Amino acid sequence: MEELNMQEILEEVAERQGTTAEELQRSIQEAIDTGFDNPDPEVQAAWGRVPFSGERPTLEDLIAYCLARMIVDE
Repeated sequence: MEELNMQEILEEVAERQGTTAEELQRSIQEAIDTGFDNPDPEVQAAWGRVPFSGERPTLEDLIAYCLARMIVDE
């Protein structure tokens, strides 16, 4: 199985969307930040289940969490 490279994935998706990988990643991080900053207690509880090591989750953190949940839920 071919190893997935985040940069290659971002570049391919960005090309399909007519943008750059950097802009795509920036937009995704902005969406993550907006969700992470939502004060709703239910939203905060959901973010509390996402493991991350920095100040806030990154795209990579969120993808890893979603993939782990998909595996567990199957």
